Amino acid sequence: MSRGLRAYLIAAAVLASLVALSGGIPSGAVGAAGAGAGAGPWDAAAPFPASYDLRASHRVTPVRSQDDFGTCWIMAATGSLESAAVTVEGQAQDFSENNLADHMASRLVYQGMAPSELAAAYYARWEGPVPESSDPYPRPGRSPEYLRAVRHVQEVLFLPRREPGTLDNAAVKWAVMTYGGVDAAIDFDTKGADRFWNAATSSYYGLRGQLDHHVLCVGWDDSYPAGDFAIRPPGDGAFLIKNSWGTDFGEQGYFWLSYYDASFGKALAVFSGVESVDDYDAIYQYDALGRSGWIGAGGGESAWYASRFTGAGSGDLAAVSFYTPVPGTEYEIRVAGSVQGIAAASVAAAGTVPVAGYHTIRLDRSVAVSQGRVFVAAVRVTTPGWRRPVPVERPSALIAPRARAGQSYVSADGASWSDLTTRAGLSQANVCLKAFVTAAGAGDTMPPHVDVRGGIVRRGATVRVRWRLSDPAFSSASAIVVLTVRDGGGGVVAKRRIPAVAVGERGIWNLRVTWPAGRYEVSGHASDVAGMRQATASRATVVVRGSPASAWPGSARR
Repeated sequence: MSRGLRAYLIAAAVLASLVALSGGIPSGAVGAAGAGAGAGPWDAAAPFPASYDLRASHRVTPVRSQDDFGTCWIMAATGSLESAAVTVEGQAQDFSENNLADHMASRLVYQGMAPSELAAAYYARWEGPVPESSDPYPRPGRSPEYLRAVRHVQEVLFLPRREPGTLDNAAVKWAVMTYGGVDAAIDFDTKGADRFWNAATSSYYGLRGQLDHHVLCVGWDDSYPAGDFAIRPPGDGAFLIKNSWGTDFGEQGYFWLSYYDASFGKALAVFSGVESVDDYDAIYQYDALGRSGWIGAGGGESAWYASRFTGAGSGDLAAVSFYTPVPGTEYEIRVAGSVQGIAAASVAAAGTVPVAGYHTIRLDRSVAVSQGRVFVAAVRVTTPGWRRPVPVERPSALIAPRARAGQSYVSADGASWSDLTTRAGLSQANVCLKAFVTAAGAGDTMPPHVDVRGGIVRRGATVRVRWRLSDPAFSSASAIVVLTVRDGGGGVVAKRRIPAVAVGERGIWNLRVTWPAGRYEVSGHASDVAGMRQATASRATVVVRGSPASAWPGSARR
């Protein structure tokens, strides 16, 4: 057994203990709706060559090793983005897996079972990617807090569900040739590895449908012999797979997966939309943690949804982004000064999205926004065959969003709107709709600032640490806030990191105190997506009352 496979077996034990937390890997953003929802661009692109290998055109980056961590989904997402970057830019990039692992903003701690959408959310909120050299893997919990993304990811495609065990390969082949590596969730049955894995030919043909591993599809061979698998599949053909178990696994880190594998094709993602960080100057968003559900608005396959923002600087609203669940989703975008004004607003962009996923749509005509003035971005969508057209960020086993009234709205007809938080089960939810603004002037040149307030609490009770973010105009409209509590000796006793904080946003960190009596310092620090960083942290005091004898050295009052 290779070192790579041994490492995976260790990581699999970690995954087994965490799979219940994530609820397993879902069948992709499109779910069952993606199948047969209409013709895709792959139909026009066919026929495809009998074999293809991204390595031949140098459009795939080197094999990495996840070591003894359950980070395969991070490796696959990063590999897909790196492959797309080579395709777009013509040169290889090395992006940090460690930063995504540390800053995914989920209930997982560095590793565990997760869908590709969690990686999509990290990229979509402009928190990454950052260079591998700035945050090398693996260093759990040691990522720098304030690294600016070196690219903006404005699109992630979720391919239609491929019926496992079939030859329905057109969408996968099209994506590999067009964009690069495809992030695929598969089953790798570690208990049955000796049965399904052929070490002599580095090939795998599994009979289970369970998804427990992420890999990168980088090619195919229609003539790969069925006889080369440990168990003979119904026919020839295999996908070329880049794994994350190091180069001593398989063929220098690669292996062949039968077209008839029982798991491949249930969850396929392409991190395709690689753009310069100069594309837009500000990002307005409430869905920092990404899409975790779909809802209807009472209009069947059609729905309206909107996000209400306050301008953090004057400029032009140039684009909006949202998720679509099925191929062929029709959209219409409008912008107004209020939710009530959407029905009368002119259409800023309209069209059809051929592939499901996360998309950024540039407006046909930009709309001016002003500092301190409210603007509302709204989308009407029609999703063929899918009656829950509205993408929402709602609490799940993996994420705990923050939401407030007055941010997200839904409508069946575009005239009568309801606040999303007033709907049953959605009090902590937002629609997934971002807005992108270009500055009227030089852009964001001033750092954000977070203020913190402490309190007095008895040990065992909960202290309410209050915070508020401000940022001079022109602001990039999205910041990261880091709150830290230290004891009298400077040791960290609690920490919280909050992504995608809006200008003017305030919150409360409810912190259960289990520390000895004494005085503690709470500090707040902010940085924004433009790379501006608060020079001096704001500070406040938390006083814990209790038996003086239980106080730590150095925690005396001052």
